[in-house]
Amino acid sequence: MKTYSLVALRATFGLLLLARTIPALFAQPNTGSPLGKTNISAYYDEVLMPPQSTTEAARRACGSDLLNPSPEILDQLYQPILAKVERTEREYEQYYGNRMQTYYQGQGEAGIRAQATAQIDQDPIVAGMGGAEKVAQMTPAQAEAAANQSAAAYMANPFAANGVQSAGMTALYQKIVRDPAYAERFQKMSEKEREAELRKFMANDQPQAKTPAQMEQDNNRVEQQPQQANKVRAAMEMQRQIAALQSKISAAQTRYAEQRAELLAAPGNHPAIDAVFQKKYKAIPLVELGEYGHDHDPAQVEKLRRETAEQHRQFAAKVLKQDLVLFAGLQAAYKSIAAEYADFYAARKREINGNMADQMNGAETETMVAQFEAQLIALTSDLVLQAKTITREAAVWEKG
Repeated sequence: MKTYSLVALRATFGLLLLARTIPALFAQPNTGSPLGKTNISAYYDEVLMPPQSTTEAARRACGSDLLNPSPEILDQLYQPILAKVERTEREYEQYYGNRMQTYYQGQGEAGIRAQATAQIDQDPIVAGMGGAEKVAQMTPAQAEAAANQSAAAYMANPFAANGVQSAGMTALYQKIVRDPAYAERFQKMSEKEREAELRKFMANDQPQAKTPAQMEQDNNRVEQQPQQANKVRAAMEMQRQIAALQSKISAAQTRYAEQRAELLAAPGNHPAIDAVFQKKYKAIPLVELGEYGHDHDPAQVEKLRRETAEQHRQFAAKVLKQDLVLFAGLQAAYKSIAAEYADFYAARKREINGNMADQMNGAETETMVAQFEAQLIALTSDLVLQAKTITREAAVWEKG
């Protein structure tokens, strides 16, 4: 199997990914951005709390006739809020799918290729290989050789790759790389000492004359750098804040799962009740049952089964009371996170960058914010899942 080097893949992957993704983008009617318009906490409030008793749990899970249960009745109870969540999620998918598709259609495949190529070509090693388009035309062996040659040239003089022509800076860099003792001394120098050392190496540098076109390119780059840097800094800060909120979601879910596991494993739990039943069952004496032979005394077995079923029901009722507390805690944690997000959005909404052209450099943030907002809405479905699990587990023991 032929394989490209890692550096060669860096040059071709972006173009290949875009070429395969563009035809799959879907068009949807543009109904306006849903971002920031959803009262997320209200969705959490619409989730029906688990029942207060095992009797109510059985009614919700099975219907009024426990001997002829209706398996869909509990799902139907939560269907309205789940349908609402699904409709809202579809709004996000439609708007942002349409937004992406419209942008890419407007750019055209040639425009997108040009943007991707320009972004990839900023890598000095890829640029030294001749650029992404040239790399894409190479065989694996040619790409490997070109990558090694470009990497070696870059390591020999990284300043030239970044547009800095200075024999003195290059000489200082090479001395640091090739002379470990000098590198150690340089590392221990103060900033002023390093500046003096650099000036010493650059003393004989000749001024580099630039063409008008090069000067204009440098000026444009200088003018754009602060603006682009601000976009990138804003994107990084938003990513940090959203990552912090995602961490809180994960912590709340982990805490809930651990607390519920402890609750189900508390003394007198269902497996412990069954273990006692087995021990007592084996101790029941055998009796003559006519043509059925010998077996444990049916009257005592029936009594033991009823006692065991009641013990299960009592433990289930105890668990249910604590489940209500844990569920309310999870719901409150989600609402607190949603409130934090609402504050974040209110404070940063003017800084949210919806320019699709900035997706190439990671400075476009609207898609990221919208995805997180949709994630918060989807937590409603998690609350529904937990409520249904609690209800069904309590119903089993009431029905028994």
